[in-house]
Amino acid sequence: MQDAEKTKNKNGLVRWLWLPVLAAVLLTSAVAAVPTSAQPSRAAQESVPTGTFESHLDGFAGVGGSRVKLSRTGEGRNHSRALVVRTKNHGPAAAVSKHRFGGAHSKGTTYVVRAWVRSTGKRAVTLQVREVKGRTLQTKTRTVNAKGRAWTRVKVKMTAKAANSVFKLRFRTPSLTSAQRLLVDDLRVKAGGGKGSAGSLSNGCSRDARGIPACGTYIGAAHGGNTDPTALEQQLGNKLAVRRTYYTGTGVASAVKNASADLAAGRLPWISFKPPYSWTDMANGVGDAWATDLAQRLAALPGPVWVAFHHEPENDGDIQEWRRMQEHLAPIIRNNAPNVAFTVIVTGWHQFYGDPQYSLANIWPRGVKIDVAGFDIYQEYGSVKNGKMDLRWVDMPGYFQKIAAWARTVGVDWALGETGITDKAAVDRPTEIANTVQSMQDFGGIAYSYFDSELNSTAPWTLGTPEKLNEFAQVLAGSPHLR
Repeated sequence: MQDAEKTKNKNGLVRWLWLPVLAAVLLTSAVAAVPTSAQPSRAAQESVPTGTFESHLDGFAGVGGSRVKLSRTGEGRNHSRALVVRTKNHGPAAAVSKHRFGGAHSKGTTYVVRAWVRSTGKRAVTLQVREVKGRTLQTKTRTVNAKGRAWTRVKVKMTAKAANSVFKLRFRTPSLTSAQRLLVDDLRVKAGGGKGSAGSLSNGCSRDARGIPACGTYIGAAHGGNTDPTALEQQLGNKLAVRRTYYTGTGVASAVKNASADLAAGRLPWISFKPPYSWTDMANGVGDAWATDLAQRLAALPGPVWVAFHHEPENDGDIQEWRRMQEHLAPIIRNNAPNVAFTVIVTGWHQFYGDPQYSLANIWPRGVKIDVAGFDIYQEYGSVKNGKMDLRWVDMPGYFQKIAAWARTVGVDWALGETGITDKAAVDRPTEIANTVQSMQDFGGIAYSYFDSELNSTAPWTLGTPEKLNEFAQVLAGSPHLR
């Protein structure tokens, strides 16, 4: 038996290829949200500053002679908008959040507050977080040297000393003139890593029960035809932080078995399924028993799992029926498996450069919680099509800028579900993998999964050359891993 799998390149061309069936394995935050492990009340969630600064100040106000406003479009970190802090006269400039977040947690819950700052010239910028319950229980600050042309990340981690306390935020720089300014963008607040929390990562950041990291980017791969990656990891000198695998609807047992092995090895499993019924049937509930059984099996695993249904759907049928299927399955999976993140994976090219019917505005699931948006974007430089080599570099940062700006509007984390570079690209631009990972981190991507496989490939994507293997090993060495 064989399973037909359709894949696309960045130009939207469709490739039909066939996947062999392996004996036991069939290949096929929201922003500023608090995870389930320390879930606050609805009122508390709504009071958390979102830090997108696209249309309003998110509760921030100036202190003393300071003033705040929104920047022009294009001045923000993702070329959108940012919070601008200025002063009427020469001296300190500060902005405080009127919103107090927290309010419904246990003692020992750890919060991570992260933001990006930029300033006129080089100067010190401080993020201050105060825990308050009738009085100030503790104050933590972090100071960074912000620069005029580059965004700098500032982060404070604080463990609550009391149950049901609240937290206050303040950004400050000691000296500005009336012509200078401080910019703040992409403020993010997440909880976890303390008592009763879901867990922490090897980089010291927290993660929620579904594996969404408070900071950092998981680095990993799909390997062969769902092949055990142990031998690859021995070459790399590190375990994969995330592992992609693929299954048909009859492959649930194999998927659960492999996910269990991945978790035991410290890998985050990211699984794709082709459902057992059509998109319409799945959307209408025909596959509910199958989906519920899958969710319950994954819920029994001792760690987080990410799951997707029919990735890269473009040109595979009525895309609105695919959207309805996602909307129907998301609550089933998430309600039955608190450790499972529901992910939706598309090609990326179709959404930003292709047929408007595949735009994110048209196909993104509505009215349900999606944890991660995945995009399958390859560096096509050096690939050969119709006998001609493509020597145009794909603008990966340009993609990430578009994705990050969109993701903030819908409150979803994002990642690369598949990516790869050709052998020629690795020679002509030896730092392409590292550059892509760094750009992802700059734009807030939380996972990078390399497609180390010859299956469904029209170009040599595999980590089969010393150049690619060595560079991938270097970025993997800096990846956060599950603990």
